[in-house]
Amino acid sequence: MISIPPYFLLFPFGAFLLAFIFFSLANIVSLAKYGARNAIGLLVTFVFVCVTLMIGFYGWRALEPIAWTAPVPLFEVEIPAI
Repeated sequence: MISIPPYFLLFPFGAFLLAFIFFSLANIVSLAKYGARNAIGLLVTFVFVCVTLMIGFYGWRALEPIAWTAPVPLFEVEIPAI
């Protein structure tokens, strides 16, 4: 049986998370620079930041109960003895 620990799945997830954080920060800067000139722009910026923080918080909470060192079987095929 071939198995890997699930923390190997964190590497692509971490790369996605870094890209998401980069683009979120770029969007926040853009909203603050160009969109926050009136009350509607400030409201949109506030809502965007709150939704981004909620996604991060609930993602963190969803990943807490996972045992990251337990092996995950990739193939459940038993090799018969010859």
